[in-house]
Amino acid sequence: MTASDDEREELLRSIRLSPIASIVTDPRLDDNPIIAVKKTFEQLTGYTEEELVGRNCRVLAGPETERAQSDVLSRAIATATPQVVELTNYRKDGSKFLNAVMVAPIFDEAGEVAFFVGSQMEVDGRKADAVRAAASQRIAGLTAQQKAVLRLMALGRRNRQIGEELGLTEKRRATPKTRCWGGISRFSIRPRTNRPVRRKRR
Repeated sequence: MTASDDEREELLRSIRLSPIASIVTDPRLDDNPIIAVKKTFEQLTGYTEEELVGRNCRVLAGPETERAQSDVLSRAIATATPQVVELTNYRKDGSKFLNAVMVAPIFDEAGEVAFFVGSQMEVDGRKADAVRAAASQRIAGLTAQQKAVLRLMALGRRNRQIGEELGLTEKRRATPKTRCWGGISRFSIRPRTNRPVRRKRR
């Protein structure tokens, strides 16, 4: 297995630990196709992984998908910039839903874009403001170090890169506080290994 294969497997393991509906795309292939799909994404959209792999995320677009928001995502992909938008998408059965979409680049050890992660969540338009306020409140409660980790994660840094940039040791990377906060614990900073990381029972 090559280093690139190791990085891909590590990324896919991290994605599958997250409860959020997520996909992984490969910008090095024509039209940036989907290469992996989380089960929650299948449940959200009605498409199976077999139906989605090899296709572009535009499969979720439809008549009322906002062009301006789609263009924002396209620019984010073209410039390898993390971005979050809300736009109208469509399930396999044709029903539409308001989708909060986040795309973020994942860089390899050479600093080149290796993958994009797309996370999606159905948003109740009537509750959107309350959801944003709750998210802002949770972020405000993080420590400076946790905010720095979150910022680097959003910029597509890998585990090792985050550790090196922030000067974190392996012991400091898995603190009780980071385990308790879902956004960091799901995509936690871990030592690179081919074996799943087992958490000790308390």
